[in-house]
Amino acid sequence: MKKFKILIDAAGTATAISIIKGIQKQKKYKVDIITIDMNDLNAGRFLSNKFYKVPPATSSQFIEVILNICKKEKVDLFVPIIDLSFLELAKNAKKFENLGTLLLLASLKTIEITSDKKKTFEFFKKENIPTPQIFSLNNGLKYPLFIKPRIGGRASINAFKVKNERDLEFYLSKIPDPLLQEYIEGEEFTADCLNSLDGSVFIDCVIRKRLETKSGLSIKAEVLSFSLSQEIKKYVKIFSEKLRIPGAYNVQGFIKKDGRILFTEINPRFAGTHVFTIEAGLNSIEYILDMMNGRSPEEIKQEISINYNLKMVRYWEEIFIDRNKVYNPWMFWK
Repeated sequence: MKKFKILIDAAGTATAISIIKGIQKQKKYKVDIITIDMNDLNAGRFLSNKFYKVPPATSSQFIEVILNICKKEKVDLFVPIIDLSFLELAKNAKKFENLGTLLLLASLKTIEITSDKKKTFEFFKKENIPTPQIFSLNNGLKYPLFIKPRIGGRASINAFKVKNERDLEFYLSKIPDPLLQEYIEGEEFTADCLNSLDGSVFIDCVIRKRLETKSGLSIKAEVLSFSLSQEIKKYVKIFSEKLRIPGAYNVQGFIKKDGRILFTEINPRFAGTHVFTIEAGLNSIEYILDMMNGRSPEEIKQEISINYNLKMVRYWEEIFIDRNKVYNPWMFWK
């Protein structure tokens, strides 16, 4: 049985837990899971083989610390999660390659586009991808509108509906370098996607409707119908291969009441609700390991079968730590 060592960022996030669950579900490969986080009390630590506490993703020491872990542990694959580190990681991609570690991250050029909401909008317009209009402060604002950080931003932090000038003045004082966007009424979707390891081949994606969210994370969701999914996939294929995003990534957008599809964001990483996508038939981390083991994207394409009837509701699960004893009384996570 082929063995891999995988380093997963942000062990305390739902995204990291989703990836760990995907690793646990597959039975083809023996995987040593190494997790990292800036906080040493986190759930992912207790679901992995080894844990390292690291500086924040914004720290000047972050890259060096990660490289040292990859060298010490002989890491085969590093899966970054915190967007704030992506630009610096992309600039140092060659250092990971020299260590024999596959950094699952797009090129610097692509990260510059996806991390800047204005550049993402400009990219969509250039490629004729439908997207909501954006405004400048002196560009005939139409209320309601949507305000969010132009650079970075995650889990709906500092993202708000703006109803009038009074709201706008308040949020402008709170959000540095904001982006003002057309407010869209409709159903929100996320497409969890998989490309080849060099990003040149779009393999497939599971597109889910976000029925209910808390703090930007889906807690109720369902897979979109086959017909709507195929319509969205046509666009995803265009821009994912243009940007050459390697491995797993997610795309967000809306379906308006008139049936029009609008794309809003591209996140070049696993999504926080990827665990739902795994159960729907696309275990991206398993297929990434397959490709690392020499399997072709075309062969994987033929194997994938999406369950378009699947729904999900989420609930809390606990891990207890009593000195050296780590346990869950219900054993659901074992």
